[in-house]
Amino acid sequence: MEYKSHPNFPNQIILSETKNWYITLWENQYYLGRATIEFKDKTKRHLSELSKEEILELFSLIRKYEIALRKSFHTTNFNWTCLMNNSYKEKNIDNPEPLHLHVWPRYKNSVEFNGETFTDEVFAHHYDRYKEKYVDKEFLINLANKILSNWEE
Repeated sequence: MEYKSHPNFPNQIILSETKNWYITLWENQYYLGRATIEFKDKTKRHLSELSKEEILELFSLIRKYEIALRKSFHTTNFNWTCLMNNSYKEKNIDNPEPLHLHVWPRYKNSVEFNGETFTDEVFAHHYDRYKEKYVDKEFLINLANKILSNWEE
């Protein structure tokens, strides 16, 4: 399957896209399945600005993603964040970030995938955003294929 790259981050791939949202897999896969769900309309910067339809669509994507990861890798837990701090930095005043959520899949046990071992060394504690395990685009394509093989429509 062919995947589109994120428009601002060419090393990331878009896993799934809906009318208002898309899920992007990050090249840093220390937390296997690390991704963001990004809102397409850049005029809304707060969750409270979303319509009921947009919220239902977001939660449908979250549900599908969590189910697919649990089926694919036996993910133990999910840490979700919607920080939006970079939008308020001086350098981004004229180019605000779109509303987005980060997902940090968490694993009690190590996971083997695509010839790599993934171990969550801080499981049951706050995720460590400085942990790194960069993968190439081929790895991300294999990861996307695995996740989508367990995707429920």
